Amino acid sequence: MKLLHLLAATLLLAAPLSLSAQHAHKPGAAGHGHNAAGETHAHTAPHGGIVRTAGKYHVELVLQGGQMTVYLLDGKEQTQANKGLTGTAMVQQGGKTTTVPLAAYGDDQLRGALPAGATPTTAIITLRRGGETISARFDKLASTSAKAKAAAYECPMKCAGSASDKPGSCPTCGMALVKKA
Repeated sequence: MKLLHLLAATLLLAAPLSLSAQHAHKPGAAGHGHNAAGETHAHTAPHGGIVRTAGKYHVELVLQGGQMTVYLLDGKEQTQANKGLTGTAMVQQGGKTTTVPLAAYGDDQLRGALPAGATPTTAIITLRRGGETISARFDKLASTSAKAKAAAYECPMKCAGSASDKPGSCPTCGMALVKKA
């Protein structure tokens, strides 16, 4: 187990940042005008998170309220069903690496609880379906988490990815966002 944590920490630190291509987007926003290093196209984030290319797929990560929600998206950034999908997240925070199991939730997402008070800086998401493994790395998460906490509006149904700094409608259920108390 100690060897696994050492390997995880090494991978988190050794992966070149120049290949990291992630984008924070507003729910339902159209692709933006620039591409991150290593990307050949722009991304949209259907659930208001961060989207990262993972081979022929995209992975969207939403951090909110001590929880991480992961969506598998196809090449056209359409959400895929979570049937047969399992996953883990290796999360780095303050120099410590923690493994967070991701469990299926609803029809199209995986969720995992972050340790109490955690503000992750980096996460490596590994998803498995059958014999296929899909991995994506997310960096600079602390600034993304701070933006989500600063959001003044949310879905009354508390849908993942609904937090926003302005009024609008929930990207998941379509209900009008309400001001946080």
